[in-house]
Amino acid sequence: MEFEAENCKGNLLYYGFFKHLQRRKTGVHPHQIIFEKENTENTYISWEDKMKPRIDLDERLAQEGYQALVSRRDEMLSLAEEIIWRHCLNPKSGDLMSEVDSFPDIRFLTGNYYVGSVSYGYVYRDKKYQAYHIKEGRLRHKHHNGREWVSEWLPLDSPETTRYYQILLSLRLTGGGGGEEDDYMGLDLEAEFVELGVSLEFDVLSHDAI
Repeated sequence: MEFEAENCKGNLLYYGFFKHLQRRKTGVHPHQIIFEKENTENTYISWEDKMKPRIDLDERLAQEGYQALVSRRDEMLSLAEEIIWRHCLNPKSGDLMSEVDSFPDIRFLTGNYYVGSVSYGYVYRDKKYQAYHIKEGRLRHKHHNGREWVSEWLPLDSPETTRYYQILLSLRLTGGGGGEEDDYMGLDLEAEFVELGVSLEFDVLSHDAI
């Protein structure tokens, strides 16, 4: 019996290794997992929580603006999946490295992802495209000068800035390296646009291990 158990374990490990090799050769297309459990406290979630995403809404965003953004959710996720495929799941991606222990490793990605959080709001940009946010009734640009944090201030109605709608999309990609599916990496995307009806484009803000 002990031999049979060890043999079964060895077969499972071999099967898992074979699946990893197949992922490297063919890639796995993105598949969204939608959790139905209510996130009653609107907290940040993980794979273990299996809850709906956290929603962060700028209180200054008018209801019609919010509804217009939310109505484009399918478009957002379609664009997000293109980015996931291009950067993480396509075996020919230039962002993937073949070295052992490199990150992300396509062999461990399942292709599944879920939305961890979504933020709808505004960001203000000056002519240098520096970002300002509302703080204490004014616009503040906070940056580090190499020694300390420095704040630059402008009035809310400053003609030097342009207000953009901003969507921040935080995605969680799952992995199956240990034989069980779990969080593997986070992928944060950002879209900014002046008018609600324009075409959306997402930029990758960051990706990191979870």
